[in-house]
Amino acid sequence: MKQTLFFIPTQIYGVPLFGSGILFWGVLIFGVIAILRSLFNRKDFGDACFYAFITALGIGVVRYIGPHLAETDGFPIRGYGVFLTIAILVAGSLTIWRGKKLWNYPVDQLFSLLFVAAIFGIIGARVFYVTEYWQDYQTGSLRDTILNVINITNGGLVVYGSIIGGTIAAIVYLFVKKTPIIATLDLLLPAVVLGVSIGRLGCLMNGCCFGSPCEYPWAITFPNGSPAYMQQLTEGKIPLYGITLSPAEFSPSEDGSDLFSLKTKHVNLASEIPSKVVVADVSKDSEAERAGILPGDEICEIGLLDKSETKDSEEPIDVAKVARYRVDSNAQVFYFFLNIWQEDAARDVWLSLKNKEDSNAPVRNVVFHPTPSKALPVHPTQIYSSVSAFIIFCILLVVAKYARRDGLVLGIGMLLYPINRFCLELIRTDEESFCGTGLTVSQCVSIGIVILGILVLSKTLLAPPRRALEGFFPIEDVSEDNSTNKNSDNAKNATNR
Repeated sequence: MKQTLFFIPTQIYGVPLFGSGILFWGVLIFGVIAILRSLFNRKDFGDACFYAFITALGIGVVRYIGPHLAETDGFPIRGYGVFLTIAILVAGSLTIWRGKKLWNYPVDQLFSLLFVAAIFGIIGARVFYVTEYWQDYQTGSLRDTILNVINITNGGLVVYGSIIGGTIAAIVYLFVKKTPIIATLDLLLPAVVLGVSIGRLGCLMNGCCFGSPCEYPWAITFPNGSPAYMQQLTEGKIPLYGITLSPAEFSPSEDGSDLFSLKTKHVNLASEIPSKVVVADVSKDSEAERAGILPGDEICEIGLLDKSETKDSEEPIDVAKVARYRVDSNAQVFYFFLNIWQEDAARDVWLSLKNKEDSNAPVRNVVFHPTPSKALPVHPTQIYSSVSAFIIFCILLVVAKYARRDGLVLGIGMLLYPINRFCLELIRTDEESFCGTGLTVSQCVSIGIVILGILVLSKTLLAPPRRALEGFFPIEDVSEDNSTNKNSDNAKNATNR
C-alpha cells in the first residue's frame, strides 16, 4: 500500500501550474487548434462541438478544481490515479489497434469514442461511490461538499459505476455517429476488462477493496491507519492500544450531547453520534492492562495527550488540550487518555462535566503510553480481482477471434465478469448489506447484469450470423491503385520512346 507516490510542484519557475497558469493556457491552445482543425479541414460541426465541450471541461478542471486539490507539498500523485491512467491508456491503445486491424475502424473516431467513454466512466464511477456513501461526503457547507465529491485523488470509484457510465456514453456516441452499436461494444469489452485488471492494482496501492481476515500464506497486512485497519478496529477485531471495544450500539439522544461514539466502518471513530462505548477485552501484558483498564469499563471520553501536558497529580485532565484520536499520530509524542465512568453515571452528570459546572463528576482518569496495534492479515482481493479479470480478458479475446455473430463477446462478458465479481464480494468486507437484502450493492448489480447478459446471449444465438462491421469502413484497394499507376507509367514510357 502506497497511496501517495510523489508530489508535483504547484509552480514552475514562479509560474503557477493550476488556476490561470501553464495548464490553463495549454488546454486552451490545444482546444482551439482542435476546434479550428475540425471546422476548416473536416468541416465537421459535430466534432467541433465535441472538442469545445472537452476544452471547456479541461479548463474547468485546471482553473477551479486543481487548486483546491493541491496540498502543502504540492499536487499529490496517488498510486490509485497512476494505475487508473495506465489502465485507460493500455485499454485504449489495444482497442484502437484491434479496431484498425480487424475492421479498418477510423483511429480518430475510435479515439473520440474512447475519450467520451473514459470521461463519463470516471464520472459514473464517482457518482456510484458517492451515492453509496453520501453521509461521508455531505458537510454543512455546499462548497466543501462539492470539493469532497470531486476529489478522487484518494480513490472512491466503483468499477460498476465506471462500466455503466462509460457504456451509456458510448452507446449515445455510436447512435449519433450511426455506427453499429453491438459490434463496437464487442470490440470494446475485452479492453475494458483488461483495464479493470490493471486498475485493481491501484486499489491495492490505495488500500481499498480489501478482503476479510485470513491466515493463508498469501494474506497481506495493511498498515495502521489504512481502511482495513480502521474497519477491524471499529468492529472490535483488533485492540485499540490493548483495548478491544464492543460493537457500537446506536441509541441517539435528542440533544446529541455525547462527545464520543463509534460510527460505521466507513467513518472515523471520533464523532458526535451518541453510542455507548464499552471495553470488551484488554490484551494481556499490554499498557492498557497495566494502567488498570478492565473489561466492562464504559468510556465517556477518549483522546491523545501531549507529553508536556501529562501530570502526576490527581488534577482532572484539561479537555481543551486533548488532541482528538488519530491512529496515525506519533505514539512517542502522545499519551493515550481515557475518562471512564465510575459506577452508573447519568446523562446530566456528563452534561455538567462537559459544561465544566461540576469538576467532581464520577469519572476515572487513565493516562498511559500507547502501543499501536497491528492490522490482521486479509485476503488480497485486489490481486484476486486483477488476476481473474485478466483471465476473463484472455477468454474474450479467444471468443472474439472465432465469433461469427455480433453480441457473442458482449453476452459472454456480461456473464463471466458479474459472476466473478459476485463471488469475490463474498470475501470482501468493505461493503455493507444493500437495503436489507444481505447482499452488497455490487452483488445486486451483478445479478441484474447476468440477467441482461442472458437476454443478450439468447438473442445473439437465435439471430442469423452477422458481423455489422465487415465492410462498414471500406478498405482502399492498394493493389488496384498500384496497377493503375504502373499502367500510367508504362504509357508515358512508350510515348517517350
